[in-house]
Amino acid sequence: MPKRHNKKKWWIAAGILWVLILLIRMMPLYKPGPSDPFSGPFWYNPYREVSQEGRWIRANFHAHSNAWGFFTNGRKNTVEDILSKYDSLGYDVIGVSDYQRITVTQAEPFIPVYEHGFNILKTHQGSIGAREVYHGDYILPQTRSQKQHVLNKLRERTQVLVLNHPDWMGGYSPRDMRFLTGYDCFEVLNDFWNSEDLWDVALSSGKPAMIVGGDDAHNVFKQTDLARDLTVIYSLSDTLKPDDIYRALISGAAYGVEVSRRFSRVSVVEKRRNLDSLPLLRSCKITNDSLIVTLTGNARQFRFTGQNGKLLKQVTDTVNGIHTASYCLQQEDAYVRVKIAFPDSSHIYLNPVMRTVEKDLKPTMPASQKRWVFSIFDK
Repeated sequence: MPKRHNKKKWWIAAGILWVLILLIRMMPLYKPGPSDPFSGPFWYNPYREVSQEGRWIRANFHAHSNAWGFFTNGRKNTVEDILSKYDSLGYDVIGVSDYQRITVTQAEPFIPVYEHGFNILKTHQGSIGAREVYHGDYILPQTRSQKQHVLNKLRERTQVLVLNHPDWMGGYSPRDMRFLTGYDCFEVLNDFWNSEDLWDVALSSGKPAMIVGGDDAHNVFKQTDLARDLTVIYSLSDTLKPDDIYRALISGAAYGVEVSRRFSRVSVVEKRRNLDSLPLLRSCKITNDSLIVTLTGNARQFRFTGQNGKLLKQVTDTVNGIHTASYCLQQEDAYVRVKIAFPDSSHIYLNPVMRTVEKDLKPTMPASQKRWVFSIFDK
């Protein structure tokens, strides 16, 4: 009898523990965010102020130093190594995004950056313009509410919130992209993964997420870690200021560049020469319901993509090349973005033009709504 009694107690205790685990996994709880396409009588064009008076600058916000020694894959890089390599490549903005740590550098301008996340499925976020580190996370595969909770906590502590390599290892799912909210940018281009399809899910669900590209460099002495994916930002000032960079990223006055694999193993000098030779965006305008994109040089192909990732138009010239292309915006279009391919297979990914309710105002990111949460999760 005593053995049966003890066995019964054990099953009760195990049951209570299992219930507690389930409760912890369920909390906090948020309502799914709105998942409605962009709408309105006007078009928001993130490049409307681009002119020859300004300039395009190169930026990388995703590189790791030896901040945590042998505990993270970045132990071969000192901060000085990272700054030196990217300076040699002609980068104007160099961010050192160590895990769970804001690394102070001598870069000008200095942008406080870090990568958040220590969970098993690489559900990571980039904090650009970080004011402080948020040390909370959920280690096991996360529920949508848990992901939303982390985004909300990061939102309170940073200027620009990025979803890092969102499609890598299933860190974020298409369902997440339909309902999560509260972030600014989408790292579409990363050396580990291209998340273009997932970006279209977010855009199709009315999330005005702007593109970021980053090397995610863990070893700057390894040629394939450098100058593979980058963000090119428009600036009207000769003196770069952090607030101007944050504003450009959030407004969308930037684009992503995916460098051809043929340049992955060449020297830093050759990489720099290739980056210098890539055409830049000259203008992106909406005139009489036509979206017109013009480059400073020739490309091989322009692809116009819309709602649900649908190919709207493709313009190709593999013989002479083309430097401009246009698309007539339709009533049913909610957004239109442009991907440009070059003869060497490098690509430019432009931010989308989006329908909006108010003229020249970017659509707002929907606010998250809490369903039920214990006060402990607000600490």
